[in-house]
Amino acid sequence: MTSRATSAIIVGGGIIGCSIAWELARSGIRCTIIDKGALNQEASTAAAGMLGAQVETHQPGAFYELCRLSQRLYRDWSDEVHRISGISMQYIEGGILRAAFDQEDEQELLGRLPWIQNAEWLSAADMLALESGLSPHIRGGLRLAQDHQVHPVHLAEALQAALRKLGCAIREWTPVHSLIERQGRIEGVRTAEGVLFADHVIVSAGAWGSALTEPFGIELPLFPVKGQCISVRTETPAIHSTVFTKSCYIVPKLDGSLTIGATQEEAGFNKQCHISSISELHAKATELVPQLAKAEFIRTWAGLRPGTRDGMPIMGYLTQLPGLVLAMGHYRNGILLAPATGRLIRQLLLNERADLDLAPFSPDRPLQLV
Repeated sequence: MTSRATSAIIVGGGIIGCSIAWELARSGIRCTIIDKGALNQEASTAAAGMLGAQVETHQPGAFYELCRLSQRLYRDWSDEVHRISGISMQYIEGGILRAAFDQEDEQELLGRLPWIQNAEWLSAADMLALESGLSPHIRGGLRLAQDHQVHPVHLAEALQAALRKLGCAIREWTPVHSLIERQGRIEGVRTAEGVLFADHVIVSAGAWGSALTEPFGIELPLFPVKGQCISVRTETPAIHSTVFTKSCYIVPKLDGSLTIGATQEEAGFNKQCHISSISELHAKATELVPQLAKAEFIRTWAGLRPGTRDGMPIMGYLTQLPGLVLAMGHYRNGILLAPATGRLIRQLLLNERADLDLAPFSPDRPLQLV
């Protein structure tokens, strides 16, 4: 495909930025992706890798449709990235069991059935028949057969390798100091290594993205939400599918480890792990899967997820700064939403027919500022 635009700068080298670069590079656009550190070293690889289009949404609407679109794209997207890069992102079709412990949670889950896709209600006995390691105290839950998973680290490695093979220029450890405006349009960036110009400038810098628009009097409604996770291992497999409750999730990986997550803490840009939070998270996981009480501890980590007050990502042109495209605020769903975000931003830049209306995610929508 030959693109109208010839070049693009993507500021922010997380999964979202890399997925945009992937789509644009494959469309013939010369891409430069810039990050203040190494690619995919923030929230992207601090995640569990769930593709939970059903489990992560609580009501129908634009966000649910965005999640569903990305979920439908994921298998082919994964295969194509694997083909180009030679690296598997470990796509696992295991589904998710979303368990309820109390009547209120049970009613909330049952209330999703009229609109949610590919979901069925299972009794406690049916849940335990599928996963005998679950607590006998659950009341039942949803089986979400289409909510699969990938491994975040392998996903990051695969995307980076694919981008290099596609000729995408990657500038790591290169802070972007400011946007360049010429004749009322954003046309480039000032970096620690000099200035760069392009036909399109896309900012996908996660929780740090607002710093580039603030000099123009625009404060984006983004804020960091710290999520702490734990990795553990049991002597024999405790579960085979991803299991989820209102307070935590447990994701089995191919190496036999289990990822337990995740806290939700508005603690600024502090990524320190705290034993109190980790202990509480482990207690919740043990309530769901009792065998985890004697699990071997492997490690813990934290990431800063880019949140918005209405829970919706910010995607599209920013009217106040012509030439600037934003793709941020994906919160805890960046990995899930990567294929759809990359595709929708490509369609926007190339004036292609969009798979989904971006209006609900517009940077111009009224939002409560941080």
